[in-house]
Amino acid sequence: MRNWEWLLLLLCLTLFGTQAALSAQSKSATFDEEYHITRGYAYLRTGDFRMSFSHPPLANVWSSLPLLWLLEIDLPIDHPSWDDGNLLVFADEFLWRSNENSQQIVALARLPIIVLGIVLIVTLFWWTRQLAGALASWVVLLLATFGPNLLAHSRLVTTDLGLTCFFLLTIWRLWCWLERPSRFNLILVGLLAGATMATKYSGLMVWPIIVSILLLYPAYTHRRLLALTGMGLVAFATLWAVYRFDWGPLPNSGWPISIPAPFYFSSLLRTFVDFGAVSRPAFLLGQVSDRGWWYYFPVALVVKNSIPLLLLAILGVYPLLRLHGPRRASVLWLPFLFFVGLGMTGRLSIGYRHILPGIPFLIIIAGHSVLWGRIRGFDMSRVVVPITGLLLIWHALGTVSLFPHYEAFFNELAGGPENGHRILVDSNLDWGQDLPALKQLLNNQGLGEVYLSYFGTAPPEDYGVSYRPLPSFPRFEKGIEEKAFNPYTPPPGWYALSATSLRLGLYLQNRDLYAYFSDKEPVAQAGYSINLYEVQYPEETSIERQVVVDQAVWEIPEARYGLLPNQRLVAKWTRSPSSTVTWPPHEADLPPGFQSIDADFGDAFSLLGFAIEQPEVKSGEALDVSLVWQVITADIAMPSPTTADPLAAFIHLSSADNPGDILAQYDGWETALTGLETGDIIIHSVQVQVPENTPPATYQLRTGLYSPQSWQRLPVIGPGETTDSVSLTQIRVVAGDGK
Repeated sequence: MRNWEWLLLLLCLTLFGTQAALSAQSKSATFDEEYHITRGYAYLRTGDFRMSFSHPPLANVWSSLPLLWLLEIDLPIDHPSWDDGNLLVFADEFLWRSNENSQQIVALARLPIIVLGIVLIVTLFWWTRQLAGALASWVVLLLATFGPNLLAHSRLVTTDLGLTCFFLLTIWRLWCWLERPSRFNLILVGLLAGATMATKYSGLMVWPIIVSILLLYPAYTHRRLLALTGMGLVAFATLWAVYRFDWGPLPNSGWPISIPAPFYFSSLLRTFVDFGAVSRPAFLLGQVSDRGWWYYFPVALVVKNSIPLLLLAILGVYPLLRLHGPRRASVLWLPFLFFVGLGMTGRLSIGYRHILPGIPFLIIIAGHSVLWGRIRGFDMSRVVVPITGLLLIWHALGTVSLFPHYEAFFNELAGGPENGHRILVDSNLDWGQDLPALKQLLNNQGLGEVYLSYFGTAPPEDYGVSYRPLPSFPRFEKGIEEKAFNPYTPPPGWYALSATSLRLGLYLQNRDLYAYFSDKEPVAQAGYSINLYEVQYPEETSIERQVVVDQAVWEIPEARYGLLPNQRLVAKWTRSPSSTVTWPPHEADLPPGFQSIDADFGDAFSLLGFAIEQPEVKSGEALDVSLVWQVITADIAMPSPTTADPLAAFIHLSSADNPGDILAQYDGWETALTGLETGDIIIHSVQVQVPENTPPATYQLRTGLYSPQSWQRLPVIGPGETTDSVSLTQIRVVAGDGK
């Protein structure tokens, strides 16, 4: 190549890396990133691959190398989830709780993936130059440099880009071996195929593709079978090296025979068994299915790639087949069709990324569009080359104008990224990446807090988002607040709903949870993946209040609430019939033996008083206590909402002289905060179990409120002093029947 070509190549690589790096800075950790980072870092620090059961560790180890060298990071292997091998819990503990520099960890771990993206771009350029010449290589380079899908996945700590890169390298060197057989190329194919296998379990698909190409490629000889054996041995040695040459029986199999890399084969078997047994709901063109569609990936291919790339690929098919022949061209069309065909089985209709390894081959085919001039009798170069130039400009402008939201790319046929949530969701559009964009949107709108349903694993509060959690997967799929959500007439206010929540509801439980918003236009969008809505009701709308016990509000059909036209439901949720909510206050509803206290807890709740059925209790028995609360303000702000319930009450039976000496206690909260209104009366009737062998004596009974996430207690505001609990009464414990 000439000097100016080297400079132009360097410029394109710099443009690609800069786009990926700068856009990565404005994106929150996506759904799977915390798991991949945890796997890689834990493996590097401990040499233990217990967390790498759902993916081989190579790509994760590669992305975690900067963390090992550049940051002080706490790996909480003393947490119970480490011994249990519970990746979901351990990753959350590692990234978001044990380390305060979580966002820096994510940012550094993304850099090695960007490097792999650059390697992929160089490979595309160089292989196309060898296959089709200089002009085609520059077309391919520009298509890849401004490829929104390659850019999106080159900045994420996942296995998708790693698999795509190693797979492309493998097929390139296989072509080199077929064209120029040598021991070096044979070994290199084996090394790269091993790396492909060690990146993702679907990397095993490299072997049927290699075998098919070896059979199809011209001038077949039986030597290729011997070469295939050599490639396989080198690939397995590479895979085994990634697993530190581990040797032993298959874990949990009872099989006594030792094998190399037993953890790989055990996890591979479990992954494919789970893959066949587990169905996941998916969304496509307004439809929801847990069985998928054969046409899911063809649709994704059409809407998630730029129109210029699709047109150039169509134009490139004939020159490809005419100049190379179908058999020699199998190194390009076969890998592409294989991954698309694999996706058409419908088993994993959750993301375009699953056919990403086939896209580089589509790009190389598109590069052949400028070769019409080489075909005798079809000299269309004077037309095709200028058209190609215009299409490349269109392609580049479409990507640059979308910065930094590359994952949300949908072409003009799909209506652009604004319309993407009506066609595909999940990792095609909404993977939890837009918390910074949501924070900026709330600032621009002057909103301090929103109701949030979010499809992601990163804590929104870590990105400065002030919110009240709505049911969503996976962070807010459990708890009393999730059960209390009213989908029929949501409370007035601002709602931020991620596209996946909007189309799939609670994902694994209720797909129609946000049907109220399905026909409404959002006020604004945060990065195209989170829609912002405002809920308002006319002043004349009347309110129908009902108490729902234990069953989720959304599990009860709307008709059973008996709502009239122009009427709004306010549902108040309690865990059991022993807990009640009344409005307005009714003294007749107070429990027998009620004793007044009237203590203010953080200007949120007032403890009106309590009732105790018996002033003394035997050791080993339960003390029945009723606490009577009144809502001071319905605008109850609790710190750091997470997967746990936002509020809990404690009742401590402790030494009369030392409140810290707790002999018996109750912790919990029986009523959802959702649906509560100022003035509501809440009566919680609970039991405090007194342990056996409790020494007979007089003890003090105290109560208070706290956040289960931060353990922060609500202050008790009283005249002249502020405490964090109130004393109810003294309780006499007497000897039990067994004493």
